[in-house]
Formats: sequence, structure tokens, C-alpha cells
Amino acid sequence: METLKIKLGNIYLLESELNGLSQTNQETGESTPILKGFINEKLPLSTKFWLLELNKEVQAIKATLESLREDLIKKYGTANDQGQISIPLYQAGSEVYDTDGKLIDAKPNEAYIKFQEEYSGLINEEKELQYTPIPLTVIDKIETDETYSFILQNLIEKIS
Repeated sequence: METLKIKLGNIYLLESELNGLSQTNQETGESTPILKGFINEKLPLSTKFWLLELNKEVQAIKATLESLREDLIKKYGTANDQGQISIPLYQAGSEVYDTDGKLIDAKPNEAYIKFQEEYSGLINEEKELQYTPIPLTVIDKIETDETYSFILQNLIEKIS
């Protein structure tokens, strides 16, 4: 086992590289894959096992981050008529637009700035993850069009 020191903000990157990423069409609801996900590549079972173990911890951290982010939105946001809470980027009524409808000036929303400061502080915290390095022999056998830059830079067996 090795230890990876990771900024909490990079948990999102690691999670998407492990599991894949898709984009949903807002009109049709159809999902289009953007990134296959390293776990979905053809891997030896032992490698897949260790990646799935790592993924459990990554998923738990991501869930905690999402919960804390929601708490911050509730703390700094305001609810609309439907009860949805959001934090506007600008102070209401402060926006100035040109004749083409392009925003040219606005006063920042202090609540949004406070939210950003607090959330940035959180995602810049570091956490140690235990993982089993992926052997180079496994990497050599993978044929893919995907780029798993975080995984390749951080989870591959180190050459002595």
C-alpha cells in the first residue's frame, strides 16, 4: 500500500477518471459518455479489486464534500418561490447591460464571495488516501483513447 496526499478538490477529478463521466442532454435526457472510466477498462481482476476499494473511499469523501457544499449553499443562499436555494453571483438589480444584452457591470454578491472563500478553503484541504499502485505491466496492456492524467501521474507503480 502507498499513500497519496490529495487536495479535496481533486477528489472530483479522481472520481471521474475512475468511474467515467457523461453529459446529459437537458432536452432529451439522453446521457452521452465523455470519459469511459479507468475501472471500466479491461484490467486484471486484482487491479480492478484495488481500484474498487479506492473508489469506495473516494465516493465517501465526495459525498461528504457534496453535503458540506449543500450546507454552505443553505448558509449563504436564498430560497426562491419553489423553495430552491441558490447564491446569485451579483447583487440583485446591480447588473448593467449594453445594447446587445451583454453584461458590462455588476456588483458582486457578498454572500457569494463568502461562499467561495469558505468552499475554496475546504477543497484546498489535503487528505491522505491509501492505495495499491497499478503495476506498469497492467498499464502497458491497456489500449484506450482516454487520457487518465491524474491516475497515470499518481497511482502507477513507481520505478526505482
